[in-house]
Amino acid sequence: MTRLITQTGQMLVSGFPGTRLNAETEDLIVNRQIGGFILFERNFESPAQLRALIHDMQTLARSTPLGLPLFISVDQEGGRVSRLGPPFTRFPDPCCLGYAASGDLARRFGLALGREMAAVGINMDYAPVLDIDTNPANPIIGKRAFARRADEVAQLGVEFMRGFDEAGVLAVGKHFPGHGDTSQDSHLALPRVDREADTLEREELVPFARAIANGLKVVMTAHVIYDAWDKEFPATFSRPILQGILRQRLGFDGLVISDDLEMKAVEDHYPFETYPALGCEAGVDLFLICHDLDKVRRLQDQLIRDVESGRVAKTQIETSVRRIRTVKEAIPPAPGGLADLEALALSHRELVREMESHLPA
Repeated sequence: MTRLITQTGQMLVSGFPGTRLNAETEDLIVNRQIGGFILFERNFESPAQLRALIHDMQTLARSTPLGLPLFISVDQEGGRVSRLGPPFTRFPDPCCLGYAASGDLARRFGLALGREMAAVGINMDYAPVLDIDTNPANPIIGKRAFARRADEVAQLGVEFMRGFDEAGVLAVGKHFPGHGDTSQDSHLALPRVDREADTLEREELVPFARAIANGLKVVMTAHVIYDAWDKEFPATFSRPILQGILRQRLGFDGLVISDDLEMKAVEDHYPFETYPALGCEAGVDLFLICHDLDKVRRLQDQLIRDVESGRVAKTQIETSVRRIRTVKEAIPPAPGGLADLEALALSHRELVREMESHLPA
């Protein structure tokens, strides 16, 4: 049982309350052996506070018998998806990179954003968005996408990743296999894409294929049904998409993380107790739950029961944990002291002006 707790815990990424390490979060780290956390506005007061919080969490995780660091992650894309406020830089919408058509600007943006994350100990950011801005009616992607053409998104995504790599932060490409052509927000509904398979392969898959070929280590799934590939399940729970396309066709050997499992796209259509078996069967390595800690505990407990009953094969868990360990062991050490975030942000003002200059009036 202890081994199963450790293994299944590593497959969870959770939100948490507060700005200090508390008993509930300690329990997740020590007794649940949780693999990582996602930060929100509720966790941030100041750079010094956030750096101290992350340091305390990592110190506790490394003191456990497993001794692996936590994934400390955040949704900090630039533009409207920016969870951490001032003095973190408020970069403009990523679409400005497409208007600029500049790989160099994309790399410098990734480097600047990554350095600000690394300054406080964040080692994983849910960026770049590799979706293509193909549907003007899309309510959730739009300006978050780099561009409207697959080759442009692919080029800019790879350059952005290079900046993150230089900063020592894990990039997470999202939302596989592409959320750009939906007309619904998966936070609120379960979108469907009815494009033909050859069109999906010619467009939506291109940025992901290029990013994977250039070393992308983590991919986030889309809670979207793609009728050409799987009429029953969204990509998050689809074996044909995650195993057949992502693993086999694109050759991806890194980590697959689900989008938030509290979103209506899955919550309103699939029983919560089925998430572990559906996800593991499809090929999910990390299950993300952003808010409800009771659901985090319930998901782990259900995953343990599924392994014990044979509904989920132990080999699937072992494979995921092996991938998690491989990625974690390659994370650069956190900076020795708190970098001056305000000085970093000040140095990025000219970059912000340059990026904004390419936005249409």
